[in-house]
Amino acid sequence: MILQTSKGKSQFAPLAFSSWHVTRRQMLRVKLYSLLLSFVTFFLPSLSLYALSEEGYKKLHVFTTTLHYIEENYVEETDEKELLEGAIRGMMSTLDPHSVYMAPEIYRELKVDTRGRFDGIGIEVAIRDGMLTVVAPIKGSPAEQKGMKAGDRILKIDGEATKNLPFMEAVRKMRGKRGSTVALTLERPDTKERYDVSLVRQLINVPSVKAELLEDRFGYFNISSFQQGTAKKLHKFIEQYSKKKPLEGIILDLRRNPGGLLEEGVAVSDLFLKQGVIVTTESRGVEIDRREAKNDGDEPVTPLIVLIDAGSASASEIVAGALQDHKRAVLLGMQSFGKGSVQTVVDLDDGSGLKLTVARYFTPNRKPIQAHGITPDIIVPAKITESEKKRAQVREKDLSGHLKGEGEDVLTAEQPATDYQKHMAIHHLKSWGLFQDTGSK
Repeated sequence: MILQTSKGKSQFAPLAFSSWHVTRRQMLRVKLYSLLLSFVTFFLPSLSLYALSEEGYKKLHVFTTTLHYIEENYVEETDEKELLEGAIRGMMSTLDPHSVYMAPEIYRELKVDTRGRFDGIGIEVAIRDGMLTVVAPIKGSPAEQKGMKAGDRILKIDGEATKNLPFMEAVRKMRGKRGSTVALTLERPDTKERYDVSLVRQLINVPSVKAELLEDRFGYFNISSFQQGTAKKLHKFIEQYSKKKPLEGIILDLRRNPGGLLEEGVAVSDLFLKQGVIVTTESRGVEIDRREAKNDGDEPVTPLIVLIDAGSASASEIVAGALQDHKRAVLLGMQSFGKGSVQTVVDLDDGSGLKLTVARYFTPNRKPIQAHGITPDIIVPAKITESEKKRAQVREKDLSGHLKGEGEDVLTAEQPATDYQKHMAIHHLKSWGLFQDTGSK
């Protein structure tokens, strides 16, 4: 860095430069104190809530000195608000990727996430290994229709690299007015293949629970995210399907479910557990919260299979981990995402917000979720292998001239390729029932 000089002296002298007049030093001191006050006010709603150490105050003085130096001497005019927000972003960037500062317009975007309606392309994203990564595309969304998958890395948004782009800024750029387009450049990590997609933003209206009554009175319930009222909707569907006759088995599909509200994840777990811990929360090595089953389980005995995959994160992993540890469910699918951290959102006075990681989740058996994920009891890939496909085709109904059966249509040999994991869940529920019948004789 080169500084132009005049008569052997830097034009950008230190604040205590000996040749300055006293009045100039006094003016600077007033300016610095004003900046210090505005900075503290900007950061802290109430000084009584927070006390800096002596070293902290020294560093804060260094900060205000730097801020003033930039404002007075930078080559172009600066905006004090932008500088302060940039300082906060820089501070947050030293933490984990889920801790972010959100300017007012971006914070408003976050608030719609738990309501299930927004304009965008329909993906949940996170920072993983320093890269903006797809956690899960929302079912039926433009992102899913274009073939985006969990684990894909978003390299560019409308030609702008995401490498150093603040997380919430990236989210804001992907959202936008309904009908507008956004171009993404992505990389599939397993093959290193890069591909470009152009997506038209739509109203993403996500029903948190979808239900289907399958053959043999198996109830299939897909939870796409944990929004307000998810547990009540699930309970209502189960009651509806059980009104005439109890369900013989339940499939709870948490695949590509990026999480959502902790309270709803706990409430869903509570539907299936009679008692015991659902999740514990720890911060700095100390347990700060413990959630336990308290409703005595509305569905305490029905055979239950939970589907998970790499897109199952956060609250999904809490539910899967609790049901697995209590041996209430069999988990089927692939390893989950591994987001086991707790974020709290803080409203700031100017309409902005902080999303801060404050704790970690642990399953009832104290298995860490963060960066590990939940391992299913039965590993089943998303697609049927060739050898499995051949085995699936050898069925009575596939033989030439077979006798036709009576009743409703059931899964054909070709259907597993559409949703192999769901097909295998049905298969295991049938085996579960046969095993119980045999054991009771």
